[in-house]
Amino acid sequence: MRRRLACNAAQLIALLSFSASMLMAEDEISLPTTPVVPSLTVQTCTACHGPAGNSLSSAIPSIAGLPREYLRGVMGDYRHGGRFSTVMGRLVQAYNDEQMDLLADYFSRQSFKLHKQRVDWDQASKGRQLHRLYCRQCHGDLSRAPEPGSPVLNGRWMDYLRWTLQDYLLGVSQADEEMSGALTRLVRRHGEQGLEALVHYYGSARPKSKSSE
Repeated sequence: MRRRLACNAAQLIALLSFSASMLMAEDEISLPTTPVVPSLTVQTCTACHGPAGNSLSSAIPSIAGLPREYLRGVMGDYRHGGRFSTVMGRLVQAYNDEQMDLLADYFSRQSFKLHKQRVDWDQASKGRQLHRLYCRQCHGDLSRAPEPGSPVLNGRWMDYLRWTLQDYLLGVSQADEEMSGALTRLVRRHGEQGLEALVHYYGSARPKSKSSE
């Protein structure tokens, strides 16, 4: 009789322990997660550049996933007038060096999202060859990694790339003499059609389909 009572007591304790552990597990699962809210400094950029730096407008560049050194350098160029801008040259004056470091750190760690764009595939094929001749050494491609601190251009908004390349070609932006020189050589040999082909090549990158993920 005592042995049976002891056995029943042990089973009851085990059952209570199991029930308690299940309740604790349910509590852990049902606890609401607190989303990570970017700092106010970061939020001043996402209004234009999109959530986590992925722009929804072809006129505004996505800055997600760009190299930290590149982002920091671009902000410095805007501050000192070495890079042409419509509003950035004025906006960046409001940030101190510590805030610009914070922005470069944050956006360089975000994942870049591709958007489908309207592409002329004949132009893109020509642009691929021009990229290998004039741009691949710094910006890389599918078979070659970019130089440290150089952004990958594939998949970036075509409209913004077109205007930015023109700025370098015309000398409006003077932050990168090597790039200006490469674009000048490209246009001398292939005309402005070569520049447009390059833009279509960069715009030809496609997001991964759900079936391929």
